[in-house]
Amino acid sequence: MAHKQELQRELGLWSIIAISMGAMIGSGIFILPGLAMAEAGPAVILAFILAAVLVVPAAVSIAELGTAMPEAGGDYVFIERGMGPGAGTIAGLGTWLMLMFKGALALVGGMFYLKAVMTLPSVEAVAVVIGTILIAVNVFGVKQTGGLQTVMVIVMVLILGGFVSVSLIQVENQHYQPFFADDAMGGLMTATAMVLVSYAGVTKVAAVAEEIEDPGRNLPLGLLLSLGVTTLLYALIVFVLVGIVEGEALAGSNIPMVDAVEPFFGFGGVVLIVVAAMLALISTANAGILTASRYPFALSRDRLLPEFFGRVHEGLHTPVVAILITGGAMLAIIVFLPVEEIAKTAGSFQIIVYILVNIALIAFRTSNLDWYNPEFKSPLYPGIQIFGIISGVAILTQMDTLPLVGGVGIVVGGTLFYLLYGKSRVDREGIIGEALAMTMDVEAPVGRPYRVVVPIAKREGIRGLIQIAAASAAPHGNAEIIAVNVIKVPDQTSLTQEIESEVERMNEQQELLEEAIAISEELGFSARVHPIVGRDISGAIMHVIEEEEADEVILGWKGERKRRENILGSIIDPIVQEARCEVTLVKLRHETIGDTVAFINDGPYAAVTVRRAAELVASEEGASLTLANVEVPTDGVSDEELTQRGVDIIDRVAAEADLEPGDYQTDVIISDDVESALLKKAEDFRTVCIGATQSKRFERVLFGAIPEKIGEEASGTVVIVQAEDLSRRSIWTVLRERLFRRER
Repeated sequence: MAHKQELQRELGLWSIIAISMGAMIGSGIFILPGLAMAEAGPAVILAFILAAVLVVPAAVSIAELGTAMPEAGGDYVFIERGMGPGAGTIAGLGTWLMLMFKGALALVGGMFYLKAVMTLPSVEAVAVVIGTILIAVNVFGVKQTGGLQTVMVIVMVLILGGFVSVSLIQVENQHYQPFFADDAMGGLMTATAMVLVSYAGVTKVAAVAEEIEDPGRNLPLGLLLSLGVTTLLYALIVFVLVGIVEGEALAGSNIPMVDAVEPFFGFGGVVLIVVAAMLALISTANAGILTASRYPFALSRDRLLPEFFGRVHEGLHTPVVAILITGGAMLAIIVFLPVEEIAKTAGSFQIIVYILVNIALIAFRTSNLDWYNPEFKSPLYPGIQIFGIISGVAILTQMDTLPLVGGVGIVVGGTLFYLLYGKSRVDREGIIGEALAMTMDVEAPVGRPYRVVVPIAKREGIRGLIQIAAASAAPHGNAEIIAVNVIKVPDQTSLTQEIESEVERMNEQQELLEEAIAISEELGFSARVHPIVGRDISGAIMHVIEEEEADEVILGWKGERKRRENILGSIIDPIVQEARCEVTLVKLRHETIGDTVAFINDGPYAAVTVRRAAELVASEEGASLTLANVEVPTDGVSDEELTQRGVDIIDRVAAEADLEPGDYQTDVIISDDVESALLKKAEDFRTVCIGATQSKRFERVLFGAIPEKIGEEASGTVVIVQAEDLSRRSIWTVLRERLFRRER
């Protein structure tokens, strides 16, 4: 039986805001104010505000559709499913082109800013070189972290916010007169259409809706907060630009921020602005390549583009063909089109997509589908969607010839392409003609079972890990084993894309989990599985632990400590540090438990270690349990007294673990070298259990120096046990969990 792959949900509210703002704060503020002022005069301030207002209908529509279909994958899919493959073809091609144009605009704009502080042979040539590097980064799947994106957004906002705060006192009232250009309405509408692309990033998160935690809350809130903050920042910056730069100098300028900063803050201020601009614009260009390349995959998957567009490279696991075609087209745009036309054409494509998104929402709402149950519903429906449609059409009619031709061309061209190529290959007619079955298997709970989570990476060792999980679960009666396997996907590949393209990896995952289920059932336990596709393996496992409210997690370990930033491994370390349940680390060396020794002392995890050892021994007939304690010689204390002290500790801990005297043998070792004594004793047993050390005197330890040393050097199976202990978590960690519980 195939188990449906889960998509790792790791994007919280702050991640959504960072993604959205990072995509918006780019060419919109660093390049467009000067170009837009040439059309509207000082009313360019209103153009940025009006553009944000026009984006709101599409933003709330995307938020509703994203919470109804959080795994669908973005605006293209919403339009295709809602209005049919014809409209989907137009939307997919339009969004693809818009992102390419926006990425090209960002690269060209970035080079204009770079030229302000250094000599460049040619803006276009350098833009092509950097664009080629970004294409290679995406082809080879170089890691791009959400944390870096967040830092970049913070740096940009700080620099831009600082610019506004120190420049407001420099504005001159006469620069705002006259406020409107000669063709007031036409100029304002043209400028609005041009700067609309500044807000395209607000809906970018729809493409990763499958990865958002609590989408009913975080998606709409993140969209609206990022739009509100960005609009305020844009309006303030443009207000300052108009107020401190002469109108003729600002109008048509490709580097308006430099023009504003240089007279007041000199070269140092220019350098800061150039740093912010390069961060923003190169990030925007890179995001354009990454995000745009997912659209041909989606179209190919739906048989609206040839199959090769959706291929994922077997070794790199990235959509190489889609990335190369997208990047190549972006470079061609840089070479052959002037920056102003690039901006206007990108805006026209974006407006068409916004119009279609609003129509799609109305289509879903009026179809009365049983499964359509969004966690967030658009306010003011359908009025706000109708406003978005009408205003979008109105702005398109005010655009210049090239962007208008481009907008109409994508509609006509997309329709013709669908009729000539796609229509014969699909039999869908949108939501009216097809039923989208979105079901979820939910079993009624019978009490609260004891849950043991077992991450599985490969076939070797599955039986041993499941046997240990079963031994831990056995005393609890009502218990279940939860097997987890995570397929890691590079940032350049969407999670849905990986599921649909990498059939071999998916099949291997299914086989691993089926084997885990079979072994669990053979041992008399029910089992559930989590086949996950994600970017952060430890994060995905932690999510399962928290979601399942696991009582214990069993982690396989090679028995090797790392020498660099990770101690036990980049996957194990975060789980050991963060899991709020019992953690059992297992270095497997034998398929059977055999005679077992538990090393105990006065540590906080002694009782749970003895209990775990007893559970393992009970699971295998003929196995014996020995509880061993090492006492260090002390002046004035005889060996007999040391031995008795060790026996007393063993008996006390055994009683805490609910063991009877006949359940175990006692062994007290007297030695001034605890580590060597434990390692020597370990060689007499097939399985060794030891508790983590709570008090860590060394920086680079997780379970404690001695337990990790035994795990590394003992020749048998080693089981290191750590019980949940709130004192291990810092005050800040506890406060953070309380304050942001809803986001989790």
